[in-house]
Amino acid sequence: MIKTRLVLSLLAGLGVLMVACGDSSSDGGDACPTGQVECGAGNCIPEADESLAWVQANVFEVNGCALATCHAGTNPDTREDLDLTSAQASFESLVDVESSQSAGDILVAPSDSNSSYLMNKLLGVDMAPTTQLMPIGATTPLCDAKIDGVRAWIDAGANP
Repeated sequence: MIKTRLVLSLLAGLGVLMVACGDSSSDGGDACPTGQVECGAGNCIPEADESLAWVQANVFEVNGCALATCHAGTNPDTREDLDLTSAQASFESLVDVESSQSAGDILVAPSDSNSSYLMNKLLGVDMAPTTQLMPIGATTPLCDAKIDGVRAWIDAGANP
């Protein structure tokens, strides 16, 4: 009888622990499907894979960076004359290219996200005067998953 009470007590305690360890997400418990991560309230995006293809699809294209009014390579403002319309164009416009906004800074320094000016623009830190957080019009940085995906691509060597 003492063993039974002890087992029941342990099970009850385990039940409390199981409840306490349940999903605590703010979206009512619905987690992102396997292979995806949360990006903002209730939004899921594919997990980053350290590739430019992922950055192109999940950052540049869906956030309007590749539009003609921003970075389609045709913007009349030469500071904005980056071409982010395809992975190849993005690679050529960003990797080992000096910033036109911040002399001496490299937009994407392969294997070194901390020295890549693109990260400053995405995070809104240490930017050149009179410039702004990217993507244009944003008041807060992109979600952590997107920032981490860009950082992972750069730190993995910023390959095309």
